[in-house]
Amino acid sequence: MPDPRPRTFPAHLRPLRAERDTARPDTAASPPPAENVFPRVSGPRGPRLSLCGGDDGAARRRWRGGETVRMAGRACMLEGDPAERRGTDDAWVLREGTARVVGPNPRPVWFRHVLVRQPGDRGHALLATVDGQLQLLAEIGGRAGLPSLVAGQLTAAEGVLLSARPAGRSWREMFGPPAPRRMPPPDQARAIALLRVAAGVGDVLAALHDSGYSHRAVTPDAVLLPGASRSRPSVVARPVVLRDLGLAAVARLAGEGPAEYRAPEQERYGLPGPRIGPRTDVFRLAAMAYHGLAGVAPGRGGLPAPLRGCRLPFPVAQTLDEVLLRALDLDPNRRPARIRVLADAFRLGAHHLTRMSL
Repeated sequence: MPDPRPRTFPAHLRPLRAERDTARPDTAASPPPAENVFPRVSGPRGPRLSLCGGDDGAARRRWRGGETVRMAGRACMLEGDPAERRGTDDAWVLREGTARVVGPNPRPVWFRHVLVRQPGDRGHALLATVDGQLQLLAEIGGRAGLPSLVAGQLTAAEGVLLSARPAGRSWREMFGPPAPRRMPPPDQARAIALLRVAAGVGDVLAALHDSGYSHRAVTPDAVLLPGASRSRPSVVARPVVLRDLGLAAVARLAGEGPAEYRAPEQERYGLPGPRIGPRTDVFRLAAMAYHGLAGVAPGRGGLPAPLRGCRLPFPVAQTLDEVLLRALDLDPNRRPARIRVLADAFRLGAHHLTRMSL
């Protein structure tokens, strides 16, 4: 008989089942539903503790910020309402958000939680995503700014991933954009800081690309700057950490990933044309940087205006402008093939601004 116990990570690893960016999508059959692993309980004292599990109540109830849930054997207090996506009739639920592990060793984490009530292709794909990312984090997590694995668990009905979330501020908190999407361009000091951070993001994504994967979901919320302070942006290069693996080890789908800075090929995947992959990360990072520098997001009808043609309170290096426009080309084949080219252009732009400020 199959072992009904949940698998935990990083123990008991096996080779990655998820396909790399250069391989075909996973086509394994859907697994049978599992028995209830964690029944819901509540104690007479202290805050209510909701345990993850396969019962209907756990799937239908929405999690709220401030409550404590149990994931992968850890008690976790939710920091804000998590983002939730649900299947028809709650056949599956995907929750993502930030929390803090409570207990003897408290620490902030980012989590992805999948609960499947009814077997099906979509529920299986979500569980396979957690499976692949757990194993990927166990292999390369914590290297060169990639998130590190705290805990994970996988059964045929539930998948949980907890990764470390360093203390600090996000790209959005440091450089925007807030709502509305239009914002004033930064001053020269903040522009230098943005370019140095963007170069660091490019380096982290390059490390992920070297492992055969692409993120494909880079947003201002997914980039963390440990120890950063918005009041006094540093012009010195600082460490950059990705909050999560994005869509690494996830099968490509049309309309995939966050809509913010989505690359054109992500919207029309499946039609004749280039594949989604590392050049998708080039576009998303370039769009974030352009928005932060120009104050407006690049348009979708064609190439945006060159930064040197915008009225900005700082000079722009010609090489940075040229590489940035290439990276924002709607055709991935015309973008730089390696994201390090974009990272080096960001560094050159920061160096140019630093020299101009002396």
